[in-house]
Amino acid sequence: MNDVKLICFDLDDTLWPVSTTIKQAEAVFFEHLQKLAPKLTAQYSQDAIRAHRLDYLKHYPELRHNISAWRRESLTALLKSSGHGLHSESIAEEVFIHFLEARQLVTPFDHCETTLEALSKNYQLIGLTNGNADLARIAVGQHFTAYFRAEEFGASKPEPALFKKALEVANCSPHQAVHIGDHIEDDIGGAKALGFYTLQARLTAKAPLPSDEADGHFDDWRQLPELIKGLGKPALKNILI
Repeated sequence: MNDVKLICFDLDDTLWPVSTTIKQAEAVFFEHLQKLAPKLTAQYSQDAIRAHRLDYLKHYPELRHNISAWRRESLTALLKSSGHGLHSESIAEEVFIHFLEARQLVTPFDHCETTLEALSKNYQLIGLTNGNADLARIAVGQHFTAYFRAEEFGASKPEPALFKKALEVANCSPHQAVHIGDHIEDDIGGAKALGFYTLQARLTAKAPLPSDEADGHFDDWRQLPELIKGLGKPALKNILI
């Protein structure tokens, strides 16, 4: 038995698969851009706009901690260069609002919500993300005590700010906390460096191989309760369903 009081969760590709959602949100983004900025979409395809956004980050690397601002600012710059002038910022903001709404239309992994509901009865649950998913607008968010996004702190996982904030809110120490996520460096490495227990989510086809750095790994949400109970016991890496 361990003394875990806090469970932190990454969101994308941990609570839900994100690739299809982002693809659909990008389509919504471009559809509204075609209506509001025809000069731009006459010159740039959806892929070209994405390439510009990636290039923009090379010039403003600090925006990697705020992906919402990164998307808005890179689009504003592109709108200005394509002749939309003083309307560029307002167009970028309106198009981003539509993107963000579509970005929240996620479908949790099988057994995710029922497992979260059960865990929330015994632990504090806190979401930590480098992205811009908004748990206040997603049904599973009702099971969480709090959630924090990198853009609110100017620091992304694996940097310690998000993890430390979760410990502060839960009023517990790292050895009383477990962080669950899919990314080896951002989630497992970042949390482990502070003394958290860690569990690696391997729920998508692109999931990396099991990391020896993690205290366990799972590919089915139903495995989580027993994995969490077993943290601290030797040789516990998987619970099979």
